[in-house]
Amino acid sequence: MGAFRGWLQKMFGIPAGASEKNDTVPESIDPPVVEKPTPYEVIRVQPTPNPEAFQFIMNRPVIADGTLTFESADDAKGDPLGEALFEIFGVVNVFLKENFVTVTKSNVVGWHTVMETVGETIQEHLKFYERENPAAENKPAIDPVLEGFNKGDFPGFSDEEKTKVIDALLDAAIRPALSNDGGGIDVLGIEGSVVKIHYQGACGSCPSSTTGTLSYIENFLREAVHPDLQVQAN
Repeated sequence: MGAFRGWLQKMFGIPAGASEKNDTVPESIDPPVVEKPTPYEVIRVQPTPNPEAFQFIMNRPVIADGTLTFESADDAKGDPLGEALFEIFGVVNVFLKENFVTVTKSNVVGWHTVMETVGETIQEHLKFYERENPAAENKPAIDPVLEGFNKGDFPGFSDEEKTKVIDALLDAAIRPALSNDGGGIDVLGIEGSVVKIHYQGACGSCPSSTTGTLSYIENFLREAVHPDLQVQAN
């Protein structure tokens, strides 16, 4: 029995060939004992507000900075992890950030049928993703874009400047919470008073993303930037 499968039995009660002497499921959810040394190990699997998405927390960082999203099999071509995950029936989205991989599945399959395969695939194919921004480690606590920012000046900004301000505000106040839930948000731009965003990871198909979360982001930006702003998710 694989280490990951044994751990799933402990966490979710998924059958894994229990011993005849003791077929009870232990209450402990300690990480599995790795039978062979591997670069990456899943140390925790946790649900997100989206019932179709789970976060696979790894034993070390998976990406140097920023995020990486695969939204389709075509999008994942050329990437060993992405290609392998999309070969699993039902996988529809893969999102990487910090030390976790969020996998979203279709509602036509149950987690009990793909959880083990997804976890083992991540451990087998995951590699550290280098980014082109090595200075990110020295990123200042306050984004320079927000230093001295006065929302009274916002209407006079160019669309590019407005987008940078909004992106910096979301980075400071919204993205950390979304990250904890296995997702993220990308600012596509602003047209007039409409801010266009794109949800990433678990947020992409989460029911609350188009209602409560969207309303919260819109109210936040209206208070922080301008009362006429509208937020539209694409």
